[in-house]
Amino acid sequence: MKKTVLFVLALCLCFTAFSAVFAEGDTGEAAENDMILNDGIPWVDWSLRENIAQIEEKPDSPKDDFYLRTNYDWLKSTEIAPGQIYSSPFIDVETEVGRLCLEVLKDTTLKSEDAAQAQYLYNAFLDWDARNAQGVDPLQKTINRISAVSTLDELTRMLCDKEYAGEKLFEADVQVNYSEPDTWITDIQPIDLLLDDSAEYRERTEQGNYFEAVYREFMPRMLEKLGYSTEEADGMLTRTFALEAELADSIMTSAEVYEPDFYQRISNQMSRAEAKTLCSALPWLEMLDGQGYAGAQRYQVEQPAYLQKLDGIYREERLEDLKNYLIVSTVYDNMKILDRESFDLYNDIRNSIYGIEGSLPDEERACQEVRSNLPKQTDCAFFEKYDPTKMKADITRICEEVIDCYRKMLREEDWLAEETRAKAIEKLDKMRIIAVCPEKWPDYSGLSLEGLGYYDCIREIKRYKARFSESLVDQPRDPDLWYCTLGEDWVNDILTTNAMYSPELNEIIILRGILGDAIYREDMSDEEMCGAIGMIIAHEISHAFDPTCASFDADGRMNNWWTEADEAAFAVRAQKLIDYYNGITAFSGLQVSGENVQGEAVADMGSVKCMLRLLEGKKEDVDYRAFFEAFATAWREVITLEAESYLLTLDNHPLNFIRVNTVVQQFPQFHETYGITEGDGMWLAPENRVPVW
Repeated sequence: MKKTVLFVLALCLCFTAFSAVFAEGDTGEAAENDMILNDGIPWVDWSLRENIAQIEEKPDSPKDDFYLRTNYDWLKSTEIAPGQIYSSPFIDVETEVGRLCLEVLKDTTLKSEDAAQAQYLYNAFLDWDARNAQGVDPLQKTINRISAVSTLDELTRMLCDKEYAGEKLFEADVQVNYSEPDTWITDIQPIDLLLDDSAEYRERTEQGNYFEAVYREFMPRMLEKLGYSTEEADGMLTRTFALEAELADSIMTSAEVYEPDFYQRISNQMSRAEAKTLCSALPWLEMLDGQGYAGAQRYQVEQPAYLQKLDGIYREERLEDLKNYLIVSTVYDNMKILDRESFDLYNDIRNSIYGIEGSLPDEERACQEVRSNLPKQTDCAFFEKYDPTKMKADITRICEEVIDCYRKMLREEDWLAEETRAKAIEKLDKMRIIAVCPEKWPDYSGLSLEGLGYYDCIREIKRYKARFSESLVDQPRDPDLWYCTLGEDWVNDILTTNAMYSPELNEIIILRGILGDAIYREDMSDEEMCGAIGMIIAHEISHAFDPTCASFDADGRMNNWWTEADEAAFAVRAQKLIDYYNGITAFSGLQVSGENVQGEAVADMGSVKCMLRLLEGKKEDVDYRAFFEAFATAWREVITLEAESYLLTLDNHPLNFIRVNTVVQQFPQFHETYGITEGDGMWLAPENRVPVW
C-alpha cells in the first residue's frame, strides 16, 4: 500500500465489468459485441482496439477529436505484441531498453561483480532443467511448516522466526520519515488483497467477480501440485476470500489512496510504548522484532485500523483461517520462481486478468526478473556497457530549464499570497534532480549467489535486502544514496520506463528507461522535445504543487506551508477540474472519476502550460502544430479492453485519449492553431477551462 506519487505509464493494469467475456468457455468475442464501447462523451476511446477497428477513414480535421486525427494511421496499423497489455511509444522504448539490457546480460566481456551477479541470476532463471528437477520441493517445505502449525502459540513462533520464508499478516519495511525526512522510520502496511481494491469486498462489482473466478480456475491447480485435493483447494480459496473480506473493511480503498490527504492519513507515528497498546492479542511487535526490526524505537503504522481488525481475528478459533490465508498467499507469491508448470500457471492468471494474448520469450522474461530482483547490479552493468554521460547532461539541463520556467510562472500567479509564493519557489530552489542515473549506489558486496538454483537465489536476495532495510532502522538518511520505493523493491530499476516526483525527498527523477523513440531523441526539434520528454519532466515537477504533494515543504517534510486563503483558493480551482472530469464518459456508460485523476490532471495541465511558456521564451516562431502533435503522439496507444477498464476504475491517471484531448483544449494556442470554434468537439469556452496553475 506504499504510495509514492508517480508518473505511472500504465504498467500496472487490471480488469473491470467483464466476467461474461470468459463465462462458460466464451472466447470473449460474442460478449464484447454485446457491449457498447464507442459511446464515450465527448470523445470515443479510440485506444481500444475494438473501437479503432470500426473506423474506415481518417477524419478530415482535428477539430472534433485531436487524439484520433493525430494518431489515426498509427492506431489503425498497430497490433498489441504477444505478452503485452498495450502498445505505445512507452512500450517501444521499453522494448528497446530491454534489448540493450539483454545484450548486457549476454556480454561475457563485462568484468564487474555487478555484471557477474546479474548474469548468474539470468542464467539461473533460464535453467529449466534444474528448475523442473526441483519442482515445487523448495516451496513445499514452507507450506508443510505452515500446515503443521496446531496452536496459535506455534503460529506466533513461526511468524516471529526470521528464517520463516512464507507470507506474513502485515508488511514491514523502512520509509523516509515524513516528519523528519533526513531519517528512516519503520513502516507498517496492510497485506495486498487478491481482488486489489478493498472496495470490492464491501460492494462486489463484475470486476471483483471476474478476478475471483480467475483465481478459482487456476489456483487449485497449483495447490494440487502441493498435495491438496481439488475439494481442499476450493475450500482454502473460499476461506482466504472470506478472511480478506473481513480485513478489507479496515484497508483503504483505491479511491481513498488517491485522495489529497493520503499522506496525512498514513503518517501515524508512534513510540514503542504507544505501539504496544494498539493490539491486545496480535503480538505484532514481537513479530517485527523476530523479523529483524528489534532496534526500532518509532513506527509509522499506515493504517492502524487494519492491525486492530487483525487483532480481533488473531484467536485460537480462527487458526485455520489464518493458516489458509498464509498458504494461499505464499503459494501465489512463489509460483513464478518454481518449475515451468508453476510459472505457466502464474502467467495464465496474469494473462486472464489483464487480457494478454501470448507471452514474452523466456529471455525477455528472464531479463525482466533480473531487473526486478537485482536492479542495482543490472543498472550498473548497463552503464558499464553504455556510457550515460551525455544523456545525463542533456536531461539535467532540460530539468533545470523547466524548474526555472516554473519559478517564473509562480511569480506571476496573482491568486497566491507572497508568503505562499516564497515557500513554493523555495521548494523549486531546493528540488534535487536525478537524471538518467544516480551518483551513489547501495552496496551489494555482501550478497553471494554462487552455486544456488533460481528459487534459492531469490530467497537469498530477499534475505539480503531485508538485512539492508533493517540496518536503516532509525538511522540518518544519506541524501546522495539512491533509494526509491517503486514497486516491490527498495531501490528502483533505473531502466524502468518511468519518471517520478518524490515529495518526501523533493526529488525529480527521470529514469534512463524512459528515454527513447517518440519520447526523447537527440535530433528532436525544440517543439518535439518540449511536447514529449519536456512535458514529462514538467509533469513530474508540477507534482510538487498538486493537491497531494503540496503538503510537503522544500525539505521533504510534511508541513502545510499554505496560507488558509490560498489553500481555499487552490481547493476551488481543483474542484472545478474535478467537476469537469466527472462529466466525461469513457465507454460503456462508465464515467471518469475526477477525484481519482485530479492530481495527475493538475500535473498534465501545469506541464503543458510550462512547456508553452518555455518555447515562447526561446523563439518567436513557435511551431505549435509540432508541439501539440508531439504531445499527442507520446500518448498514443492501442490497449486491451480489460486493461483500459482497470485503468479507468483503479488508476489515478486519465485514460490516454482523455489526457490528450482534455489538456490541449485548455490552451488558447491550441484553439488558434487549429481554428477551433464553438460547435467543434475540441472547443472549450475560456470560462470553462480548468487549469489549476
